[in-house]
Amino acid sequence: MNPAAAPVQEISPPPATASEVAVIYVSAASVSLLIGNRGVDEPLEHLDRPLPLARDIFRGGSISRPTMEQAAMIMRDYLQAIREFGLPAANVRLYTTNILAEASNNEIFLNRLQVTTGLAARLIDDGDMTRLIYQIALRLLKRNPKLAEGNTFVSHIGPGNTRALYFKKGRIAGYSNYRLGIFRAREAVAASEEGGQSPQQLAHLEEQIRGVVDHLAQDYSGYDIGYHVAIGNEIQSVAPLMQTPKQGASRISEEELERFTGKIATLTPDQLVRKLSVHYTGGEGVVPALQANLALAKRFGDEFIWVPEGDFQRDLLRDLASEGALPQTFQDEVMQTAGEIGTRYKTDRRHAEHVAAFARQIFRELRHLHGLDSKYELLLRVAANLHEVGMFVSPREHHKHSLYIIMHTEVFGLSTADRTLVALLARYHRRYNPEPSHPHFSDLTREERMVVFKLAAILRIADALDRSHSQRIRTIQLRPEGNRLYILTPGVDDTTVEQIAINSKCDIFREIYGYDIVLSKP
Repeated sequence: MNPAAAPVQEISPPPATASEVAVIYVSAASVSLLIGNRGVDEPLEHLDRPLPLARDIFRGGSISRPTMEQAAMIMRDYLQAIREFGLPAANVRLYTTNILAEASNNEIFLNRLQVTTGLAARLIDDGDMTRLIYQIALRLLKRNPKLAEGNTFVSHIGPGNTRALYFKKGRIAGYSNYRLGIFRAREAVAASEEGGQSPQQLAHLEEQIRGVVDHLAQDYSGYDIGYHVAIGNEIQSVAPLMQTPKQGASRISEEELERFTGKIATLTPDQLVRKLSVHYTGGEGVVPALQANLALAKRFGDEFIWVPEGDFQRDLLRDLASEGALPQTFQDEVMQTAGEIGTRYKTDRRHAEHVAAFARQIFRELRHLHGLDSKYELLLRVAANLHEVGMFVSPREHHKHSLYIIMHTEVFGLSTADRTLVALLARYHRRYNPEPSHPHFSDLTREERMVVFKLAAILRIADALDRSHSQRIRTIQLRPEGNRLYILTPGVDDTTVEQIAINSKCDIFREIYGYDIVLSKP
């Protein structure tokens, strides 16, 4: 056979596995794409293209048409790259920065993204970002025993907001959020697009920063701070130019930071791009970021600040890619916060923790039926801890008061969407079933409503098992038989009270999981 006549075989990339994911993140100044394997540090692909989203939002209050067109073009290019890796749509996620909510035409922009990609974008809100900053900080603490064993203050000056976390020996002891950010501050003084920033503009920028820095310093004035860690895209990108990283971080003196900031502030945009190897849009935030971090270091009297080694944006994308797998330490911090909130509202802590333990066990043993990941187990446990906070207002209709309190209480590491689910679970822990017309429940998607049904069904059973608030049923065993789920109660013979409570509100459980609940001795 003539080799020249042989058909040409196309070599295709191997089919994507369930562990391969693609994450697109529309941030304040760029659109990033990461394609990689869950749990693997090194990505298969990482792309970043500039997009002046923050400039539009903080300068004009809306997203311009050219920026929308630019975003759509980037999305089409990224989708082509994803297709070349053979990833199905189910393995692709789209996220957007929380500053998008401040644009008057954010819904139009989101619709344009969805039309272009076929993906529904999820906005990363303050709770999400707090969790992501926590995970970046925790990785640094693990690499640097000195920071882990001491009292470490972590600041993140983002595009629109500033976040602070305070660790005592590696555990969260305080956190807060402030309305000051790199691009918000920059656009507030209307910095010139041409040439370096003038002394007057820098003075105005410092004035914008000073108010929030003073507020932050006042909030943490009673804390014993041994180390200050500064996290952020801009400061992490320039830190190695000041100090070579050791043990996962660059240790930069206040004098070095001030000297470097002064030099950078005099550069023109072209000079800045060449010196720092950044795109124009990203370069706009460097000076405000350094100014804000310097002001914070001075206000706290820091001799040194520690800046994590690595690419902030890429680390953020990696954490988003593995969102379903929450570290145990993070879950512990969330539950500790939930316990503190429960104590503040004078709930029966023994009952709450007992219900949370039962809910966790039932969730795990029914995982094959509900198909939910560990994130929802955490939300269920938080709801179990807080389901009776409404009693602080009044025992009458306390489930509705619980919903209101949870909706208006920040829970460390939970996004607004997460907190809404927790609040709804507390709302429906009694026999009142969800209705399409109910506030907050009516705003959910069909998938989210099903999550509420699945988790509320479990919470009701867990709550009924401690109907007397006496924890007399200490352990349970689940044994399915036919259309019945027997819950065995070792050491407790008479479970009449608990069985009546279950019978009165197990209708959702029966409909969702197909079982009647029967309490029984082993």
